[in-house]
Amino acid sequence: MHASTINRPPDDETVEAKNISWNLFSRLQSNQRNLSIVIQRFLPGGTFAHHAHDLEQWFYVTKGKMELTVGDHTGTYSEGDLVFVDRNEYHSGRNLIEADSELLVLDYWPPDSDNQLGLA
Repeated sequence: MHASTINRPPDDETVEAKNISWNLFSRLQSNQRNLSIVIQRFLPGGTFAHHAHDLEQWFYVTKGKMELTVGDHTGTYSEGDLVFVDRNEYHSGRNLIEADSELLVLDYWPPDSDNQLGLA
């Protein structure tokens, strides 16, 4: 089990999208295999691609300013803002500032989800 800190090498890094992440609580650690908590850091110009998956997500902005598109809505979110993404809803994001921005990401897999993300 990882220590719950980002003062260690990242668990995942997407160089071309300028984002890195740390698993604070992995799906494999979850009793029902249905929850994960991740810190995702976006360097200046950092993004994540438009995508959807069969799980619910919450994005809590812990640092900086992010533009997030969820479904048909695009908004600007700053420290302290919370954004919900429903199952199979398309979403994407990008860092809007010339410094790092961070999201605390909570992933929840409902019992009938077939999504295998985080189980390998």
